[in-house]
Amino acid sequence: MTRHKDLDKLESVQCAAIKVIVEKGYHGATISQIAKEANVSDGYLYRHYANKAELVQVLFVENMNMYHELVFDSLNTSENISGVLRSSFNFLVDTINEAPEVIAFIFMIDHDHSFDFPDIVRKNFEKIGQMIWAKGIQTAEINNKRTIEEVLAITFGLPVKMLEMRRKNIISDKALNEQDIDSMVEICLNALK
Repeated sequence: MTRHKDLDKLESVQCAAIKVIVEKGYHGATISQIAKEANVSDGYLYRHYANKAELVQVLFVENMNMYHELVFDSLNTSENISGVLRSSFNFLVDTINEAPEVIAFIFMIDHDHSFDFPDIVRKNFEKIGQMIWAKGIQTAEINNKRTIEEVLAITFGLPVKMLEMRRKNIISDKALNEQDIDSMVEICLNALK
């Protein structure tokens, strides 16, 4: 029973950390604010995380790993890049609709120049880029002159920017839908050629 309570507390801490960091920013959020939001003591957080940076690293890696696992699965099961992109974009749209604070957290941390980008996330992106490139060459959906970096910039950069613009209501405040996903897939496929 104690272990279950501890896992619940840790989950509460993680949710609180995301909420506080999204509200106050990475540099504005403190361990004390996170602990207060999670209804635990500062000491409890320090028993599990050396500092705020470690907590943020753990949260970033866990959330990125969920996304990467989906992309790896899709690369193994989809017949073409179109299917991989559709699966990836559906996941992102579902996440932004169901847990917008998680997407905001990922975007915020990803764009914080003081954040030390975790090696595991970097390696997963590189592996995904290589796999997308190889599958795209095989299916003739990618021009063989495209680099891995270009493939990643197109397949992740463009849709993520669209999500961020929609999340911030820069041009439209409508929720992303199937038509938007179809459009993002088409734009990416055209850019990859």
